[in-house]
Amino acid sequence: ESSVDFTRPLQFTDLTPLLMTSRKGWTGEIVKEQIQKIEKEIGNITYAIGDYGSDIKKGLSLCGIRHVHDMTHAIGIIVENIYKMDEKFAGLVKKMSDMRIKLANTSAAHIIPPAQRKKSRYLNIDIISDWSNKALKLCESKRFKKEDSKVVENLLWIKEYKSFIEDMVKINKIICDIEKKAKTFGLSRKTIEGCNKYLSALKGRYGVEFREKINKYFEDTMQRLPEKIKLLCSSDIIESSFGKYKNYLSQNPMAGITGLALCIPAFTSNLEEVKIKEAFKTVRMKDIDAWIKQNIGATILKKRNDV
Repeated sequence: ESSVDFTRPLQFTDLTPLLMTSRKGWTGEIVKEQIQKIEKEIGNITYAIGDYGSDIKKGLSLCGIRHVHDMTHAIGIIVENIYKMDEKFAGLVKKMSDMRIKLANTSAAHIIPPAQRKKSRYLNIDIISDWSNKALKLCESKRFKKEDSKVVENLLWIKEYKSFIEDMVKINKIICDIEKKAKTFGLSRKTIEGCNKYLSALKGRYGVEFREKINKYFEDTMQRLPEKIKLLCSSDIIESSFGKYKNYLSQNPMAGITGLALCIPAFTSNLEEVKIKEAFKTVRMKDIDAWIKQNIGATILKKRNDV
C-alpha cells in the first residue's frame, strides 16, 4: 500500500501476481482457501478491490477482508439502473441494432453504429453515446444534404432522440472526468469534492439520478475504510492484464487456458537483464510442466487431438 503512486493510474508493472491457479468451478469457499494461502505468505490483506461477483464477494467476506467495489463496475450498475427500463434508451439501442443489420452491405455501411455487447453495454455507455452524438451532428450539418440518399433516409430517425442523446453525452463526459480523477489520484474526500464539481453540471432526471447514486457509492466506499485517507478504487489494470493475455491467445481460440497463462506474471514484471538471467537459472522446463499439470491439465485442443 505504501508504494502506490497516487499521481498516476496503475500500470502493469504495479501488479505482482501472488498465486495462479484454475478450477472447473469457483465458489466463495474455494476463493477463501486461495486467499488464506496467500495471507500465510504475505501477511494480512488490508482491503481488496474488485467487481461484486458473488464468488469473490463471498470469499472476501469469509476471510473478513473489506471489499472496495471497483469503480468501473459500480458505475456500470448505476448506468444500468438508470437506463435498463427506460423506453427512450431501449428504442435508441434497438434502432441502432436494426441499422447494423439493414445497412451492413450497402452504400450506407460507413454510418452504421458499432457492435454492442449486451453483457457490457452499460459498462461501455460511451460506445452508444459517441456514435449517437456523431450521428446527430451529421444530421444537423450542411454536409448531410449532400450525402447519399440512403444515408439521409436511414439516419433521420436520430433527431427524435436529440434531447435524450444530449443528456446521455453529458453523463458520459462526467463519467470520464470523475473516473480519470479517482483512478489517478485515488478516492479521497478531496477527489470526491473535485468529482462533485463535475457532477454539479448535470441537470434533468437522468443527470440528477446519476449524481445521487454515484455520491452514495463514494460515501459507502469511504465508510468501508474510514481510517484510510486515500483508497485505490479501480481494478481496471487487472482486467487489462487478462485482456492482454487473451490477445496472445486470439490466433488460437481452441487452445483454452494453457501454460501461456504464465505470461501474465512475465509482462507485469520489470524485465531487467538481471531478473531474466535469474529466471533462466532458477526455473526449469519441468517446473513449468509440473505447474501446468497441477493447475491446468489437458486443454480442449489436446483432448480433441487425443480422440
